[in-house]
Amino acid sequence: YQATAFLIGGKNGIILECADIIISNLGLSMNEAELLLFAGSVNEMKDFVTRIYRKVQIEKKQFAEFFPSESQQHLLWLLEHYSMNVRKYGEFNAAINSMRVNPVFAGRVCFRAWICLTQPSNKESSAKWLEKWLRNKLGLNNGVSSKRLACAALVRILLWADEASGLELTDGDEEPLLAVLLGLNGRFMAELAHACCGMIESIPFHLADEIMSGLGGSNLFFFESELLNA
Repeated sequence: YQATAFLIGGKNGIILECADIIISNLGLSMNEAELLLFAGSVNEMKDFVTRIYRKVQIEKKQFAEFFPSESQQHLLWLLEHYSMNVRKYGEFNAAINSMRVNPVFAGRVCFRAWICLTQPSNKESSAKWLEKWLRNKLGLNNGVSSKRLACAALVRILLWADEASGLELTDGDEEPLLAVLLGLNGRFMAELAHACCGMIESIPFHLADEIMSGLGGSNLFFFESELLNA
């Protein structure tokens, strides 16, 4: 699948790459991998992964210090390549069915795959390792980073529910956020939000007009400050 994914490229290419990783590690079918990566809701993914690890007998010794497997390292490479090297505002406008890869879509797929490969007993230690890695790649320190577009992409990925579901601000659904499922620290997420404070790219496009009209354009900075202090 990896060679085919390289040839296909675009959105379908990254789906195929991540699906191949899940299939080879968990022994799932392509349909099941697609459900976990993008076709199913985050709740469906969470329930499916829970069932997987109930059946799997963990034979490997669990170490206190986490280090990503080769498959997880490949996911990190994909995440950095597609979501953390954003340099142009227009990259956020890449359509889901375009040959260009939308950094938000790519990041969601990569983080979903990471969750699937993380054994429950390793969740806390893997979250600490992942936070340190993200901080290092972003140069994030006390809520400041020179990679503001990358921070905006990660906020969209981690702090907002899946945009493909057409979420409305008034929805009562309790779709878990990827940041929560990954176990990322609240202070880290607050710093990430602060690093891109005021950037409309950190808000899903289909909600931007609703937010702006509800708060008033001049209050957008106030909105993100409230998010930081929540």
